[in-house]
Formats: sequence, C-alpha cells, structure tokens
Amino acid sequence: MTSGKAIMVPIDKMDVLMTEFKSWYYFVLETYRSRFEEILTVVDAIAFKAMDERLEFYLNRQSQTLNSKTLTTAHQEIANDLSTSREVVSRLLKKMEQKGKVALQRHHIELIGNWNL
Repeated sequence: MTSGKAIMVPIDKMDVLMTEFKSWYYFVLETYRSRFEEILTVVDAIAFKAMDERLEFYLNRQSQTLNSKTLTTAHQEIANDLSTSREVVSRLLKKMEQKGKVALQRHHIELIGNWNL
C-alpha cells in the first residue's frame, strides 16, 4: 500500500483558485470526470453484466490497482465486494482456472495470459 497526504481547501479558497489558476481548474475538472467515469463503469458492470463478466472485471481492476498479476485475497472477500456468495465466486474461479485464465492457490489468485494491467 502507498502512503499519501490529503489537504483540505476551504470552499471560498476553491473559488479563488478556480478563477485565478487555469491549471487548478483543469485538474479539478479532470478529477471529477475521472471519478464519474469510474462510477459509470461500475454501474454498467453491476446492471448489465453477468456475474462471470463482473468477476473478470473485478480481477482486472484489482490487478491494475496493485500493478500485479498475483492477487492476495480470499474468495469470501471477492464475494463481499461483488455482493454475491462465496460459492458462486469459487465456482466461477474454478471455471476460469479450467479455461487457463487463472491459477488458484489458498488466498492467492494468479492471472494468466492477457489481462489489462
């Protein structure tokens, strides 16, 4: 995990920064756009994709976030994140393993092949 710092900018100062500094204005707009795009992607996955597609999306997102093809997680944790049962996640991961997409170990999932890192 990476440490970071957060700053709080009072709203009256934000108005000044937004009008006086175009780079700040564009940074704020890009940040909002990026977060909104992420929300739309998640809503799309939940509303319109089958659980197997949602699981692949989830694994790919985790892999990108961690910048690793090895995910250290339990099936129950994935199930909680996807709002489904552990049995469903285990069954789908087993199918993915049979297709050669993942290698399963206790608390580890190794992504095999072409995943978007």
